[in-house]
Amino acid sequence: MIQFGRVLIVGLGLIGGSWALALRRAGFDGEVVAFDPAPSAGEALASGVVDRLHDRQWQAVDTRPRDLVVLATPVGATVEMLAASAGRLPDSVVVTDVGSTKRAVCAAWADQAVPSGVHFVGGHPMAGSHETGFGAARADLFDDATYFLVAEHGPARAAVTSVVRSLGARAVPIDACAHDRVVALSSHLPQLLATVLGAVVADSELPVVRAAGLADMTRLAASPWSVWRDTLLTNADELLEPIEDVIAVLGAVRRALANGEAEPLERLFASAGSCTPPALDSGRRPG
Repeated sequence: MIQFGRVLIVGLGLIGGSWALALRRAGFDGEVVAFDPAPSAGEALASGVVDRLHDRQWQAVDTRPRDLVVLATPVGATVEMLAASAGRLPDSVVVTDVGSTKRAVCAAWADQAVPSGVHFVGGHPMAGSHETGFGAARADLFDDATYFLVAEHGPARAAVTSVVRSLGARAVPIDACAHDRVVALSSHLPQLLATVLGAVVADSELPVVRAAGLADMTRLAASPWSVWRDTLLTNADELLEPIEDVIAVLGAVRRALANGEAEPLERLFASAGSCTPPALDSGRRPG
């Protein structure tokens, strides 16, 4: 059940657009107001997915009591908007975000003098694509995907949990530090490895065949820097150790190949082959 009369979606890209589409699929008949200057956002208004579209940034004055505000913007933009607007929001508003890291966003909210009746629930759907813009959005994007929620247990988290479930996702409560540690290994490191491989292939002077394996491994390399910049920089400390682990393993692989030693490589394949998804699996959608 969706307890909000209006939902304000800031950013109608892949995630924000999918939020709007999933809300409509769930039968939400309240008003959906969007904020996005991108030309592609006009498709959402033309199709009736959103009721109103503003081609500018969201501000506190746009918000009414009992609104749900969804900040579907890069982490840096989310932090800036919280700093500018959190202290001026009307009573009973709930704000959530979809950022890929949570410590920076939650700290930005905690730094504000927020009215007692206004609440923030950090959010992160482990669902996505290397594609961007409203044209890539799907009503089923969140189906069976883990959707992390960072907030103390209470009415605000319960209300956002209800909405997230209506979108088709599995709401998983977690604290900000644990979240950033989990996604460093399950999402951010794979993105970096795909990007590194893509760069190596792009710079190689050797002929490359676009085989299925290479396509699978480099799909994420098409992800835009504008999406990943803030994510990587706000979670750099959690990425350093797994990156060192990757460097160490690649060093061992190089030594084994140089020495013609099959046994270390066999152990590596056996270890990797026994890998199973962690308990907080993101479902069938890539994050």
